[in-house]
Amino acid sequence: MGVDRRDFLKIAGFAAVFGLGGKAAVDILAPGELEAATEGVPLTQGKRWSMVIDMRKCLKKQEKDGCKECILACHKEHNVPDWGNPRHEIKWIWKEAYEHSFPNSPNQFVDEGIRHKPFIILCNHCVNPPCVRVCPTQATFKAANGIVSMDMHRCIGCRFCMAACPYGSR
Repeated sequence: MGVDRRDFLKIAGFAAVFGLGGKAAVDILAPGELEAATEGVPLTQGKRWSMVIDMRKCLKKQEKDGCKECILACHKEHNVPDWGNPRHEIKWIWKEAYEHSFPNSPNQFVDEGIRHKPFIILCNHCVNPPCVRVCPTQATFKAANGIVSMDMHRCIGCRFCMAACPYGSR
Protein backbone atom coordinates (compact mmCIF):
# COMPACT_ATOMS: atom_id res chain seq x y z
CA MET A 1 0.00 0.00 0.00
CA GLY A 2 1.64 3.20 -1.19
CA VAL A 3 0.86 6.75 -0.17
CA ASP A 4 -0.06 8.94 -3.10
CA ARG A 5 0.60 12.67 -3.28
CA ARG A 6 -2.88 13.68 -2.09
CA ASP A 7 -2.71 11.47 1.03
CA PHE A 8 0.78 12.71 1.79
CA LEU A 9 -0.33 16.36 1.64
CA LYS A 10 -3.33 15.60 3.91
CA ILE A 11 -1.08 13.94 6.48
CA ALA A 12 1.50 16.73 6.29
CA GLY A 13 -1.23 19.38 6.68
CA PHE A 14 -2.79 17.69 9.71
CA ALA A 15 0.62 17.24 11.29
CA ALA A 16 1.43 20.93 10.82
CA VAL A 17 -1.92 22.07 12.24
CA PHE A 18 -1.78 19.75 15.22
CA GLY A 19 1.88 20.55 15.79
CA LEU A 20 1.23 24.27 15.97
CA GLY A 21 -2.12 23.79 17.71
CA GLY A 22 -0.59 21.46 20.26
CA LYS A 23 1.71 24.21 21.55
CA ALA A 24 -1.23 26.63 21.82
CA ALA A 25 -3.33 24.02 23.66
CA VAL A 26 -0.56 23.45 26.21
CA ASP A 27 -0.23 27.22 26.77
CA ILE A 28 -4.00 27.54 27.36
CA LEU A 29 -4.42 24.44 29.56
CA ALA A 30 -1.24 24.88 31.60
CA PRO A 31 -0.22 28.55 31.68
CA GLY A 32 3.20 29.44 33.05
CA GLU A 33 6.25 27.24 33.41
CA LEU A 34 5.84 23.49 33.40
CA GLU A 35 7.98 21.60 35.89
CA ALA A 36 9.54 18.23 35.34
CA ALA A 37 7.65 15.31 36.85
CA THR A 38 10.82 13.97 38.48
CA GLU A 39 14.01 15.52 39.73
CA GLY A 40 16.94 15.36 37.35
CA VAL A 41 19.27 12.44 37.85
CA PRO A 42 22.85 13.66 38.30
CA LEU A 43 25.23 12.67 35.57
CA THR A 44 27.87 10.13 36.40
CA GLN A 45 31.34 11.54 36.67
CA GLY A 46 34.34 9.81 35.25
CA LYS A 47 36.63 9.42 32.32
CA ARG A 48 37.04 6.71 29.71
CA TRP A 49 40.26 6.35 27.80
CA SER A 50 40.37 5.51 24.14
CA MET A 51 42.79 5.40 21.27
CA VAL A 52 41.88 6.89 17.93
CA ILE A 53 43.72 6.05 14.74
CA ASP A 54 43.11 8.19 11.67
CA MET A 55 42.78 5.36 9.16
CA ARG A 56 42.90 7.76 6.20
CA LYS A 57 46.48 8.72 7.07
CA CYS A 58 47.32 5.14 7.95
CA LEU A 59 45.98 3.77 4.66
CA LYS A 60 47.82 6.42 2.64
CA LYS A 61 51.09 5.55 4.34
CA GLN A 62 50.46 1.80 3.97
CA GLU A 63 49.82 2.19 0.24
CA LYS A 64 52.95 4.28 -0.12
CA ASP A 65 55.48 2.14 1.75
CA GLY A 66 53.66 -0.65 3.64
CA CYS A 67 53.98 1.21 6.95
CA LYS A 68 54.05 -0.75 10.21
CA GLU A 69 55.41 2.02 12.47
CA CYS A 70 52.55 1.99 15.01
CA ILE A 71 52.71 -1.80 15.33
CA LEU A 72 56.47 -1.83 15.85
CA ALA A 73 56.29 1.05 18.34
CA CYS A 74 53.53 -0.66 20.37
CA HIS A 75 55.37 -3.97 20.47
CA LYS A 76 58.59 -2.25 21.52
CA GLU A 77 56.85 -0.25 24.27
CA HIS A 78 55.09 -3.31 25.68
CA ASN A 79 58.06 -5.65 25.29
CA VAL A 80 56.27 -7.99 22.86
CA PRO A 81 58.83 -10.42 21.44
CA ASP A 82 59.23 -11.19 17.74
CA TRP A 83 59.62 -14.96 17.41
CA GLY A 84 60.00 -14.85 13.64
CA ASN A 85 57.42 -17.59 13.05
CA PRO A 86 53.89 -16.21 12.49
CA ARG A 87 52.41 -19.29 14.19
CA HIS A 88 54.10 -18.36 17.47
CA GLU A 89 53.78 -14.60 17.33
CA ILE A 90 52.24 -12.54 20.10
CA LYS A 91 50.29 -9.46 18.99
CA TRP A 92 48.85 -6.49 20.83
CA ILE A 93 48.14 -4.47 17.71
CA TRP A 94 48.04 -5.70 14.12
CA LYS A 95 46.47 -5.26 10.70
CA GLU A 96 43.43 -7.24 9.63
CA ALA A 97 41.00 -6.97 6.71
CA TYR A 98 37.90 -4.83 7.35
CA GLU A 99 35.55 -7.85 7.26
CA HIS A 100 37.58 -9.58 9.98
CA SER A 101 38.01 -6.39 12.00
CA PHE A 102 34.29 -5.72 12.38
CA PRO A 103 32.51 -9.06 11.88
CA ASN A 104 29.42 -8.21 13.96
CA SER A 105 28.99 -4.71 12.55
CA PRO A 106 27.98 -4.91 8.92
CA ASN A 107 27.87 -1.43 7.48
CA GLN A 108 26.16 -1.01 4.15
CA PHE A 109 27.63 2.48 3.66
CA VAL A 110 31.30 1.48 3.73
CA ASP A 111 32.97 2.00 0.37
CA GLU A 112 33.81 -1.25 -1.43
CA GLY A 113 37.44 -0.14 -1.73
CA ILE A 114 37.69 0.11 2.07
CA ARG A 115 36.26 -3.35 2.73
CA HIS A 116 39.40 -5.09 1.45
CA LYS A 117 42.00 -2.81 3.03
CA PRO A 118 43.76 -3.64 6.31
CA PHE A 119 42.61 -2.01 9.53
CA ILE A 120 44.39 -1.75 12.86
CA ILE A 121 43.10 -4.08 15.58
CA LEU A 122 43.75 -3.28 19.23
CA CYS A 123 42.27 -3.66 22.70
CA ASN A 124 38.88 -1.97 23.24
CA HIS A 125 39.34 -1.61 27.03
CA CYS A 126 35.93 -3.12 27.79
CA VAL A 127 33.87 -1.95 30.76
CA ASN A 128 33.71 -5.53 32.06
CA PRO A 129 36.62 -7.22 30.25
CA PRO A 130 36.32 -11.01 29.92
CA CYS A 131 40.09 -11.33 29.51
CA VAL A 132 40.54 -10.08 33.09
CA ARG A 133 38.00 -12.55 34.49
CA VAL A 134 39.63 -15.61 32.91
CA CYS A 135 43.28 -14.84 33.68
CA PRO A 136 44.40 -17.40 36.28
CA THR A 137 47.35 -15.31 37.51
CA GLN A 138 45.70 -11.84 37.34
CA ALA A 139 48.40 -10.85 34.84
CA THR A 140 45.67 -9.13 32.82
CA PHE A 141 43.98 -6.51 34.97
CA LYS A 142 41.85 -3.40 34.72
CA ALA A 143 43.43 -0.34 36.29
CA ALA A 144 41.42 2.22 38.24
CA ASN A 145 41.48 4.57 35.24
CA GLY A 146 39.80 1.92 33.02
CA ILE A 147 42.84 0.80 31.04
CA VAL A 148 43.12 -2.97 30.58
CA SER A 149 46.78 -3.87 31.03
CA MET A 150 48.97 -6.92 31.31
CA ASP A 151 51.83 -7.57 33.71
CA MET A 152 54.27 -9.53 31.56
CA HIS A 153 56.07 -10.84 34.65
CA ARG A 154 52.92 -12.59 35.89
CA CYS A 155 51.76 -13.96 32.54
CA ILE A 156 52.25 -17.72 32.11
CA GLY A 157 51.23 -17.75 28.44
CA CYS A 158 48.05 -19.80 28.83
CA ARG A 159 46.25 -17.64 26.23
CA PHE A 160 42.93 -17.76 28.10
CA CYS A 161 42.70 -13.99 27.56
CA MET A 162 42.98 -14.51 23.81
CA ALA A 163 40.16 -17.05 23.84
CA ALA A 164 37.94 -14.83 26.00
CA CYS A 165 38.30 -11.59 24.01
CA PRO A 166 35.09 -11.04 22.01
CA TYR A 167 36.92 -8.75 19.57
CA GLY A 168 39.91 -10.99 18.83
CA SER A 169 42.15 -8.22 20.12
CA ARG A 170 44.42 -10.30 22.33
